[in-house]
Amino acid sequence: MLSSVNHADAAPIQAGVFASLPANMATIMHPNVHARGGLPPRALRRVREYIAAHLEENISIQGLARIVGLSMYHFARAFKQSEGVTPHHFLLRCRVRRAQELLADTELPLAEIALAVGFSDQSHCARRFREFVGVTPSRYRWSMR
Repeated sequence: MLSSVNHADAAPIQAGVFASLPANMATIMHPNVHARGGLPPRALRRVREYIAAHLEENISIQGLARIVGLSMYHFARAFKQSEGVTPHHFLLRCRVRRAQELLADTELPLAEIALAVGFSDQSHCARRFREFVGVTPSRYRWSMR
């Protein structure tokens, strides 16, 4: 009977179960388990701040790697280990979030918003926006009114 199990006795069992899982699965299943490696917190903060400050620019993985003094390949692996997504995916997510803010708070046309957040054109912005948010930018703007 599960209700009669002493929770103190369950800790060693849980530890054994998590030890047998791959490292990334253990982190998903038990968020207090930290993966080794990744970017140091200060380096990760510098990258995030750089992305936020230069969102409208063409941001390359080489440029981000230079910020933290790593090779492009080492940076990409460490960033993904720290954030759970690739640098490119993280950048797209930041751009879409900023587009959401502009759609909700301004009356700027989508073409201007797309350029302001770093997308090459309105079509690319709309495609990525729908991929991340689940609705088109115009429908999102309408729902925020």
